[in-house]
Parts: sequence; structure tokens; C-alpha cells
Amino acid sequence: MKKLVMSVFVIASSFSAVAADDFATLDSDSNGAISQQEAAQNEALSEQFKTLDVDGNGELSKDEFVAFKG
Repeated sequence: MKKLVMSVFVIASSFSAVAADDFATLDSDSNGAISQQEAAQNEALSEQFKTLDVDGNGELSKDEFVAFKG
């Protein structure tokens, strides 16, 4: 059981690092959010942008982006 918990933690940590790298790459102006224009770099993200933008502010926060990656 302990090995399983550690494995899940390692996978989750790795995923978080990948998501953070992807977010930083897409956030080309480094303002901490991904605009629709920035999202256009990724076709799948662009197609889901309005659904992922839960607060409707026209930008994806890191939390909203993680929902896309998850």
C-alpha cells in the first residue's frame, strides 16, 4: 500500500511539473494567465477554451488549465 501511495504521489508530481511547463510555454506574455490568442497555439485547448474559462474572464488561470490537462 505504501508503494502505491508513493507511486501515485510521484506520478501526480510529475504531471504537475509537466502542466506547469506547458502553462508557462503557452503564457507567452508571462502574465499568469492564458488568453484566447495564446491558447490558439494548441488546437485542443483553443477548442475547449470557453468551457474551461469557468469564471468567464477571457483568460485561463493555472487552475483552469490544470482541468484541461487532467
